Amino acid sequence: MAKKMKLSYFDIRGLAEVTRLLFAAAKADYEDCRYNLSFGTPGDFSTIQREQFDAAKATGEFDAALGKVPLLEVDGIKVGQSKAIERYVSKQLGLMGSNDIEAFQIDSLALHIADVKDAYKAAKEAGKDDKEAAMKKWFEETLPEWLAKVEKSLPSAPGPWLVGNSISYADVVYYYFLRDPKGFFDDTEAAAKALATCSRLSAACEATFKHEGVAAWVSKRPEGSAPF
Repeated sequence: MAKKMKLSYFDIRGLAEVTRLLFAAAKADYEDCRYNLSFGTPGDFSTIQREQFDAAKATGEFDAALGKVPLLEVDGIKVGQSKAIERYVSKQLGLMGSNDIEAFQIDSLALHIADVKDAYKAAKEAGKDDKEAAMKKWFEETLPEWLAKVEKSLPSAPGPWLVGNSISYADVVYYYFLRDPKGFFDDTEAAAKALATCSRLSAACEATFKHEGVAAWVSKRPEGSAPF
């Protein structure tokens, strides 16, 4: 019997969108529970209003996640932390490869992204006095260098998928990081140019973009309460 899963998060993409894409890739049913966000002053995060979330939090709804979201409920059991949720959902939906070694490789590839994000954060901090120049260097030089390292780390595979013979968590997480129209980077065009320098990563992201389940979700997903 299939497990009943409920994903709770704000009505934004944020830390839950990879998990939503995983459900889409597997064409699996789940409950997508969203809590509205609004701004007292547009763009001013200190004025965020989240009445529904605050009311649910007050009841202890998110205690298993330290009072935060995302939170995944599986047959009545609640667990938090976005990466734990992503890995669990991937395993349950058959998106962690065909054996333990492939699962190991997939997990490693997904974690490489944290290193790239750390480098991006450092580049933004170092270039805060000339943001335009810093971002130009990041997208034209530094990001391609990081992606080349990831490309070299890839295991042998027939393609287009990064690991094994079918779409996996690794493909989905790199797709959302680099190729999704509303992914991690604000400058999606510059990210796409950097991605194009690495043939296997590019092929996997393109295949994920064209995957029936993923494409269907991307075309119909809610706009959300905020553009992130």
